[in-house]
This record gives sequence, C-alpha cells and structure tokens, in this order.
Amino acid sequence: MEKNKRFILIIILLFVFQFAFALAWQSRSEAKELKIAVITALSGSGANWGRGILHGAELAADDVNAKGGLQVGGEKYTIKLIPYDDKYTAAGGAAAVHKAVFSDKVKIIIGSISSASVLAMQEVTEKNKILIMADSWAREVISPQKPYTFRPFMTSTQAAPGMARWAKKTFPEVKEIVTVAANDASGWSIGKDYQEAYQKEGFKVLTEFPERGIKDLYPILTRIKGTNAGILQDCALGVGTAALLTKQTKEMGLKAAVIGGAWVDPSEFIRNAGGAEMAEGYAYPVVFDRNSQDPAIVDFIKKFRKKYGEKEFIDTPDPSFYDGTMLLFEGLRRAGTVEDTDKIRIALEGIEKFQGVLGEMRWGGKETYGINHQIIQHHHIAQIQKGKEVIILKAGEF
Repeated sequence: MEKNKRFILIIILLFVFQFAFALAWQSRSEAKELKIAVITALSGSGANWGRGILHGAELAADDVNAKGGLQVGGEKYTIKLIPYDDKYTAAGGAAAVHKAVFSDKVKIIIGSISSASVLAMQEVTEKNKILIMADSWAREVISPQKPYTFRPFMTSTQAAPGMARWAKKTFPEVKEIVTVAANDASGWSIGKDYQEAYQKEGFKVLTEFPERGIKDLYPILTRIKGTNAGILQDCALGVGTAALLTKQTKEMGLKAAVIGGAWVDPSEFIRNAGGAEMAEGYAYPVVFDRNSQDPAIVDFIKKFRKKYGEKEFIDTPDPSFYDGTMLLFEGLRRAGTVEDTDKIRIALEGIEKFQGVLGEMRWGGKETYGINHQIIQHHHIAQIQKGKEVIILKAGEF
C-alpha cells in the first residue's frame, strides 16, 4: 500500500514537472508583443503623404512578423503598430503623443510627416526618452538637444543644393527666382533651404508666403509678373497647391519654370493641375524611382499593391519608411533591448551603412544639425513629361 502511494506521488510530481516545463517552454517559444506608435497624418491636407509612413512601417512589420518576429536580446517579439491620426497639425501631434506615451506606454514612435506635429511631440518625447523616427523637414527637429529623434528621410537641406545647381545649368538666362513657400513651419524651413541654395549659385531670390491650402494664386502671380523672375520654386505647398501654381502660371502666360521642392505622385499632380498639358515640365527631387527595374524596388511595389490595391497612392514616404522601420529593427537587434532607449539610440547611431529598398544609406548631418541623426542618401531629378514621370538626371549627374 505504501509503495502504491509513493508510486502515485512520483507520477503526480512527474506530471507537475512536465506541465511546468511545458509552460516554461511555451512562454520561451511564443513571441512577446512590441508596441510601436505610428503618429502621422491620416486625414487633412497631408494625408496622402502621411499614409505612406504607415504603409512603409506596416510592410516592414509584416515582413518581420512573417518570419516569426523580431529577435532582440534572446527574446522574440511580434511587432504591433498602433496608428494615431495627427491630422497634419501641431494640436493633433500633441494629442496623439500624450495618448501614445502616457496611455499606451510606447517607447518608440514612427512619424510624423508634419513639422508642426513633430515639434509638438518633442515637447513630450525628449524629456521622457521616447525614440522618434521622424519625417518632418524642419531643421530644428534634429539637434544635439534632441538626441532621441532620428530622421530616416531626405529633406530639402539635402535636396536644395542639387536642384539649384541643376536650375543654373538648365536655365542659364535666369538671374532671379521666387520661392513660393507655405506660411507655416514646414514652408519657412524649406523656403530657407532653397533660398540659401539659390543664393549660393548667384541667383537673386524673392519670397512669397501664401497660406497653406490656398486655391487662388493669381494675386501672387500678378506680383511676380512685374519682376524678372524666371523660376518659381515651390516650397512645401503640398501637391494640390503646387499643381495649381503650375496651372495658373501657364494660364497667366508667365514663362517662368515651376520647380518642386519635394517629390510628388505624378498622377495626382496631373489631376490637380487639370491635365498633362498644365503639369508639363514640373521638375522635382526624388529618391524613389517608381519605374526602376531594380529588383528591390520591383518587389516592394509588388508587396505594396498586394496589400493596398492598385488605386492606393504610393510615393517616396512608403519605401522610405519601410527602410526607416527596418533600420529601427536593426538598431533594436544590436541594442539587445526594447526598453532601454539610451541603448537603442546608441545602437542606431552605430549603424555606419544600411542597405534598403532605396539603396545604400548612412547617418550624417553633423555639419548642419550638430548631430548625425539625418539619413544621407542619393536623389535623382524627375520631371513630368507628356503625362508621365521621367527621371531626367540620376544621382551624381548634377
């Protein structure tokens, strides 16, 4: 009888040990969840660009999760993105960052595309050591006083010098240009970049600051008609307003070339301009050659179309923030932690080169911003010709 009791006890203990081991093994093998906020414009005037940040991050998370998750410090993590709509405004960014940091307890944020939104977010993120992978083109977003903010996206600071050199060679007769910059933080910053770049090339620069979203540019163009300006430089006007500037310039009979300060979706630009004829000749910087046969770009577009369909807007933010999110994941792997943002920041800074969909990139910007938290990559010059986007100069040719 005593032997039977001991036998039963041994069986029970073995069962308990086996059950405990199974639970422990299951907890080790199951991926934990890593929450990352995506704060961007999902409505408002910047929504087409803002969705691109979310698309890029989603596609990167899909690729990592499909392989079982992200391996960090001996643990596997399933990436969970939490999107917030900042409505392309400072107030929207402030509201979103408070919810993300204090309610949802995230430590990493991707976005926003709005300078005003990012600057508002930084009031919370920097003092709470929250990491941001931002898009904003405002210079003051990146500085030694903001060590938890990185920008995995080319800005006008990098694009403007090349565009000004190209303009000087292409329009040798032009001595005077007008920067037409949106009257907000984005426009002021981008306008300053282009003003400095054109002045360095010997141009006389005049300035105009229309309100964002303006539809009637005729009064501004009437003033410009009384000058000798041969180039109108769009600075952060947005696709719709930039297209109207091109259209209304032609309607008024002005011979000035209209040059873009940033990438556009050509089909949307043409639609807003009222047709291919009105959009003809608009030139702009791009890092994303949507017609490239590079296997990495072809594969990215294929994945994008499979997930979002043929009609969804695709532009530079989509592959840029796919690359930026993958760069973030590499930083997390190297840091060996998803909690300690100081270690993650240092690991990110230590990535000397990174190969993405858009080619090789590296951190730089210390000479401009005082800290190497700006992505450096090559860009091309595109132009709308006969209703299509054409790369007229490849990186290194201007």
